This record gives sequence, C-alpha cells and structure tokens, in this order.
Amino acid sequence: MSGNQVASGEAGKGAGALSIGEVLAGLEEEFPDITVSKIRFLEAQGLLDPERTPSGYRQFSGGDVVRLRWILRQQREHFLPLKIIRQLLDEAGGEIPDGPEEADPADVEPFRERARHGPLVGSVSVSREELAQAVGVDPSVVEELERMGLVVGHQAGSATVFDDDALLVAKLASRFLGLGFDIRHLRMYLVAAQREAGVFEQVLLPRLRDDQKTQAAVQGQLDELTEAGSRLREIMLRRSLGKLGRP
Repeated sequence: MSGNQVASGEAGKGAGALSIGEVLAGLEEEFPDITVSKIRFLEAQGLLDPERTPSGYRQFSGGDVVRLRWILRQQREHFLPLKIIRQLLDEAGGEIPDGPEEADPADVEPFRERARHGPLVGSVSVSREELAQAVGVDPSVVEELERMGLVVGHQAGSATVFDDDALLVAKLASRFLGLGFDIRHLRMYLVAAQREAGVFEQVLLPRLRDDQKTQAAVQGQLDELTEAGSRLREIMLRRSLGKLGRP
C-alpha cells in the first residue's frame, strides 16, 4: 500500500476530523495572519491536543476547532497572553468559558480589568521568542521595539522576560506594521508620553507627602489627568488630521 493510501485510510478513521491544512483554510477569513506554525506552537504550549493517526497526522475535531477559534479571539480582542488563556481554561475545567461557539469575546472580562481584581498582576512572564509568537511577528520586530524603548524587558536570573505591557505594546505595534508603518514611526508615542509624564511630575510631585491619604489623593489626580489627557489627545489628533479625521 502506498503512503498516500495509508494517509487516506487513516484520515477516514476519524469521521469529520480535519487536517491542519483544512483547519487553517477554515480560519483564514476571520484570522488572516493564522499560520500552520502558529497552530503547532499553540499545540506545543499545551493549549490544543488534537488526535493523531498512527503515522502522526494531526486530526482536529469540531471541538478542537472551536477551542482554537476561542483562543485566537482572546489574543486578538483582549490581548491575552497564552499563560492567562491557559489559566482561564484551567479555571473552567478545560472547557471554553461561557460555552463553546456561543461565547462572545465581549463577554470575557479584559485582562487588565481582571488584573485589578485578581491575582493576575505580575503573572505574565514570557521570553522574547514567546512574545513574538504570541503576537505573530518575527523576533527581530520585538528586538527592534526593545532597542527603541517601546517594550522593556526585565531580568529574571540570566534570562530576559517581558510582561503584559510588553505584550500589549507589541500587539498594537503589529497593527501599525500591518498598515505599512515603520517601527521608527512609533517612537513619537514614547517621546510624547515621556514629555507628558514630565509635566505631570512637575505638577503633582510637590503635592506628594509620606502619609497614605495624600498618596491616595495624588494617585487619584494622576488617574484623572491620564484619562483626561487621553481624551484631549484624541480630539486634537482628529482635528489636526483634517479630512482624514472626519467620520
């Protein structure tokens, strides 16, 4: 029996099972940047566990595809790192939270909101390669973002690891790159943020005292200024864009 006949016979053993190529084709419309290597990476991270034929061919069930689609949505809609996605799945006993295909990404509390109320703060720790894989970019992109100061790594022994802020920045940067921007264009956001932080410090630092009540008050003022500054910046940007900024 030829190799093709063996593969064909094995594929027929799992009624309704899909090959990795068929899964890829079914996901490409919603996730244009999906690749075979990314699916294999998610499997290697323990987030997927498709059946295998005796010859080693992957066979994805309908449940596997639903699970994969849910994982990809959490990465895209909520910028969740794989460690947090795995934690969500573990908390749900391995099942997809809120049910399978009916689950709406908007119903899943964003990572940053969860982090404010749970033990997830500081729990994200990924390598440069894992960061690149999670975002779907080449590791050289992460290296360039780090070189320009847009993402910051932290030393953990002899290794450099990246937190949730780095994951979010890299994800947003990939959107710019996908629209034809260069990484160097993104430095303007860092420069603007540093200037804004300097002004805030100049105004708020003199008000800071050692007592907790004063510290809480200054933190509240900083949160208010950060939110107001974000909204003001958006209005000024749209006004400056002229025709491009019109709805």
